[in-house]
Amino acid sequence: MQNWLKAFDIKVVLAFAAVYIIWGTTYLAIKIGLEEMPPFLMATFRFLIAGVLMLAYCLFKKENIFNKTQFKNMMLGAFMLLFGQGVLFWAEQYLSSGLTAVFISTLPIAYILVDKKNWKNYFHSKMTIISIVLGLIGILILFKDQAGNSHHYSANMKILASVVIVGSCLCWATGSLYYKTISSDSSLFCDVGWQLIGGTIACIMVSPFADHWSAFHFADVSVKTWSAVSYLAIAGSIIAFTSSHYLLSVRPPALVGTYAYVNPVIAVLLGYFFADEKVSPTQVAGIVVILIAAYLSNTVKLKTK
Repeated sequence: MQNWLKAFDIKVVLAFAAVYIIWGTTYLAIKIGLEEMPPFLMATFRFLIAGVLMLAYCLFKKENIFNKTQFKNMMLGAFMLLFGQGVLFWAEQYLSSGLTAVFISTLPIAYILVDKKNWKNYFHSKMTIISIVLGLIGILILFKDQAGNSHHYSANMKILASVVIVGSCLCWATGSLYYKTISSDSSLFCDVGWQLIGGTIACIMVSPFADHWSAFHFADVSVKTWSAVSYLAIAGSIIAFTSSHYLLSVRPPALVGTYAYVNPVIAVLLGYFFADEKVSPTQVAGIVVILIAAYLSNTVKLKTK
C-alpha cells in the first residue's frame, strides 16, 4: 500500500492531466476565437498575455529578466510561435479543430526527421521507417478525404492548411531541439516568457498582411472570444506548457510524448459534440493510421535513448 502511494505522485498526475486534457481542448478554443477575431491577431493576444504574466512572475520572484540569452529566446520564440503555432490559428479557418490536432500528432515523427544528430540511432530501427511511412499514409488519406468532400477552391485551401500544419510540426521540433543548445542562467519561466514576447512581435507583424482587418472591429469582440483567448494564454501557454517541462524532468520523454496521440482524441470528440464537426469513415481511418505512427515513433525514441 505504501509503495503504491509513493508511486502515485499527485503532481505527476496533475501534470499529465494538463498536457493530455488542456492541450487537447485548445484546438476547440482556437475555433471559438476565430468566429470573431483574425487568426494572427488572436495568436498575438494569446502570446502577449502569457508572456507578460510569466515575466511578471519572474519579477515578483526578484529574478533578473534582462540577461544575455534574452535576445536569443525572443528570436527563437518568434520562429517557433509564428511558424510552429501561429500558423495553426490560420489553418483552423479551413480545417476542423479535430483534424488540426490529428495533423499535430505527427510531431513525434517530426522530431525524428529533424534530429539529425541521432539519425544513426533512430534509423537503425526498422520501426522508424515504418512509423514515417504510416504517418505519410495517414496524411495522404486525410488529404484525399478533404479533396473529395469539397469544391475545388475549398479543397485546395484545406490541403494547403494541412500542409502548413505538418510543416509547423517540423518548425516546432527544430526550435525545441535548438532550445536545448542555449546555455541559460535564467529560469524556465523567464526563457519561455521572452519566447512568448518574441512570438507576440512576430505575429503582430504578420497580422496586417495575413488577417482580414477590413471586416474586424474590436468593439465586436464578445466576452466569449476574449475568454477563449485568455484560456489559450493561461491554460494552454502557461499551465500545460510548464507541466510538460516538469514531466520531462521526472519521466521519460517518450512517456511524456504520449500527449501527441491523446490530444487528437480529445479534440475530435470535443469538436464532434460541441462544434458540430463531422467525422467521416475515411477520416477515422486516417486518424487511426497517424496515431499508430505517432505511437511507433515514440517507441523508437524510447528505445534509442
